[in-house]
Amino acid sequence: MEMKQLLSEWDEEVRRDPALDGPGCAALESWQLKHGASFADRPLCKVLRPAFVSRPELERLKRVCGQVATAIRKVRAWLLSAEDAAQVLDLPPETMALVRIDPGFDRLGITTRLDAFATSSAFSFVELNAEAPAGIAYHDVLARMFDGFAAMKTLRQRAEVWPLRVTGVLLRALLTTYNEWGRGAGKPRIAIVDWRDSPTEAEFRLLSDAFSRVGYPTVVADPRDLEYRSGRLYAAGRRIDLVYRRVLLEDCLARPQEVAALTSAVTSRAVCMVNPFRAHLLHRKRLFAYLTDPSIELRFSAEELAVIRQHVPWTRLVAPGLTQGPKGDDVDLISFVRAHRSELVIKPDEDYGGHGVCLGWAVSEARWDEVIEAALRRPHVVQCRVPVHSMSFPLMDASGGTADFLVDRDPFLFRGKVGGFLTRLAGGELANVTAGGGMVPTFVVES
Repeated sequence: MEMKQLLSEWDEEVRRDPALDGPGCAALESWQLKHGASFADRPLCKVLRPAFVSRPELERLKRVCGQVATAIRKVRAWLLSAEDAAQVLDLPPETMALVRIDPGFDRLGITTRLDAFATSSAFSFVELNAEAPAGIAYHDVLARMFDGFAAMKTLRQRAEVWPLRVTGVLLRALLTTYNEWGRGAGKPRIAIVDWRDSPTEAEFRLLSDAFSRVGYPTVVADPRDLEYRSGRLYAAGRRIDLVYRRVLLEDCLARPQEVAALTSAVTSRAVCMVNPFRAHLLHRKRLFAYLTDPSIELRFSAEELAVIRQHVPWTRLVAPGLTQGPKGDDVDLISFVRAHRSELVIKPDEDYGGHGVCLGWAVSEARWDEVIEAALRRPHVVQCRVPVHSMSFPLMDASGGTADFLVDRDPFLFRGKVGGFLTRLAGGELANVTAGGGMVPTFVVES
């Protein structure tokens, strides 16, 4: 079945479904809130169609992501071998103190997410979230919701269709890493650690319930409620063997006393923590400058280079000097950035949630100049604009109408392999849940 035909027939089916009238859509929003598919108390999905990917396309994306992940590991090795990694990365001593903590295992990015935009002819990676990517449990809950649609039952009469199940892949990655850490015995007792007022707290509860159901007791804990005593870490009076860290490193730096129990336990190897603080080496947006700058000799294979050239946009740290431009010629970087506003994006090296991102084509020349000056004072990267894709979706409301959304499809990588996608929808040019966007789960279709 052609994907265009599948989408058209799905939309016709949901519009004929009497269970998806105005009250039915309101019930779906209430269902999301009840079952934890919410971000800051708002339902995450506002449309009546999930994302679909064909089996061949899924396998292609897995191969491409595998090559990118291998290239990123070479960047990581280069950073760890640098004589002064702090200077290379512009990291202050307090950050390096956490980054230098030996986690007890080799791999840094146990659970990461490549943020990407896909069109019918291109797939472009623009960032890597290597610290604490969200959306995993939300995906699986929303997949349950769409599994109950009459349109899904109809589709399954003509094709094999199944949802990607991401939570179980995350758990296997955590357990594999715990076994590599090698200091525990039996099933680990798990704590998901972040501030109790986090907007993604609903997801933590979903993950805790899912892990506990399959025999791995899990608690959700605020760093301030952890205790480190007698060489052990405790949460809610229970000894903890494995921490799934969702609290960001920058918060740990800003509130050192409140995370002291966690950092002490990790430093003394009393607990296995995923992701380790060392993952921050890969979390910064300059990673893509290392991937695309030929002056940094990282010995990528021919296949890795081909994937980088095709799927990773030209990226540079904003700094004075000559560099190789997007077309391979040497350019003065600042002059080039000023002259090519409509083709470029500038974003902070260390931020998230779409904060501080400036789309050159969306601002005036005067505003662009202000952003460049700010980028010269605080680390920013500049990146080539990538093709983006808008799609029309049937809305989850009483109107019975449709709307166009910017779509990005962000692969979750678990220990370097694709385990699912965060597919985000946005009405504007920034597809970000923190910035108000929504999401849909991904289903695989095999004719």
